Amino acid sequence: MVCRSESFLDVLRRLLIIGIRAVSCNRLEPAVKRRLLIILALILVAAAGCTTRGAEEGRTVLNYTRWGNPAELDSTRELMAEFMQENPDIIVRVDVVSWQEYWQKMATATLTGTAQDVWLLSPAYTEQYAAAGHLMDLMPFIEADETFDVDDYFPLAFDDFSYTGEGLDMRPVPFGEGALYAFTRDYNFGLLYYNKDHFDAAGVDYPTEDWTWDDLVEAAKELTKDFNGNGIVDQWGAYGIDYTALVAASGGRTIDVENRRGNFVPRDDCSLVYDAIQFCHDLIHVHGVSPSPSIQLEGDAFVTGKASMTMAGVWHIRNFNRSKSLWDIASVPLKSKDTERMRVPGGVAHGIYSRTRHPDEAWRLVKFLSDETSQRELARSGTSVPVLKSAVYSDDFLAPFDRPAESSYEILYDNMIVTAHRPRFIRGYLEFTREARQQLQQVWLGYLTPMEGCRRMDSTIDRIVAEQYGGRP
Repeated sequence: MVCRSESFLDVLRRLLIIGIRAVSCNRLEPAVKRRLLIILALILVAAAGCTTRGAEEGRTVLNYTRWGNPAELDSTRELMAEFMQENPDIIVRVDVVSWQEYWQKMATATLTGTAQDVWLLSPAYTEQYAAAGHLMDLMPFIEADETFDVDDYFPLAFDDFSYTGEGLDMRPVPFGEGALYAFTRDYNFGLLYYNKDHFDAAGVDYPTEDWTWDDLVEAAKELTKDFNGNGIVDQWGAYGIDYTALVAASGGRTIDVENRRGNFVPRDDCSLVYDAIQFCHDLIHVHGVSPSPSIQLEGDAFVTGKASMTMAGVWHIRNFNRSKSLWDIASVPLKSKDTERMRVPGGVAHGIYSRTRHPDEAWRLVKFLSDETSQRELARSGTSVPVLKSAVYSDDFLAPFDRPAESSYEILYDNMIVTAHRPRFIRGYLEFTREARQQLQQVWLGYLTPMEGCRRMDSTIDRIVAEQYGGRP
């Protein structure tokens, strides 16, 4: 049986999702559930009978999916057109959905055996899908590929997707010491963005590489302004300061990966995560330089000029270039002058579905997405930093943008150079970070103390991790 229309498979997937939800409903009678299961089995047979080879064209059809917005759908299709021109024996069908929809879709697709051949993968989900047998080990492809040279990519770029062991015993290892379940596409990190116009007007020195948390506070005090004296802040010194970026830059981790537990409550003379949360809390409630979540700011506060500093991923460069103000970048401040800076970039990657019928063709697509053509396109986009050195060091890097200044690119380059492998992800990572945002919102609002919030966070992490690993340490 050959499916000649892409929409046919889409219909089958929608029917499967509806059926699975219905079967899981506890209110259904057993007899009804049995009939639904029979229908689901018939749908699965139909899906299994569909080949991804376009028989009428004699070319291999690969299905590729990623998360993104409509603009990224258009750019991805253009990129796939270039790939197909280079590989005339392959057709690539593209599916781009929102981040929120993506993981629900992938959970259903892997459960029903209908996942796309190649898909974009977050390091937070790699272990989960690899342990379940849904991802192909890419090391055999790499070992057989004479053109692959790990030195072409930034240091330790593949480590977040490298594991050894199976099932509940999987553990992260440096690249080359285990299986590689996805091939890295980009290498992003957090930055401090600052409005140079605001700094100049207030006579405040720009942030430097050795800036500390205290330096950020002092600058934010000078930059927080009530211009008309009506008691309402018109310009906030700081906005969206990310405690996780503060922790990472100063050498900490919110998760103790080796022991599979949270690091929020101070222990063993280490209190970095707690200190960072206390610091962000105090920006709002002690220093009054950052708005509470209860204050509604119209639009993006940094873009509109309502905030002088913010902390965000490097992928915000495109968005922040909408600002009418002159701005620049700096590295995330350190906790103190004697803190050694830790550089912790990380990115997303492309994996190959373990049940694909076309592994060799899928590998060609995966490799293309991290090779010169696509990486230079990524360099121009302002949405991510490529993982390929030649693309980052090329004239294409951020070419369409006038900010940040080229003199600041060295900050970007420096943040890419990593010297030590530091595992950061375990199963359930996205689930407990989602809950973290909700619980820490109560801290930012002042309803919980930082210590109460940290205790709740560790309790949440321990519960979710125990569910993920069946109570195993």
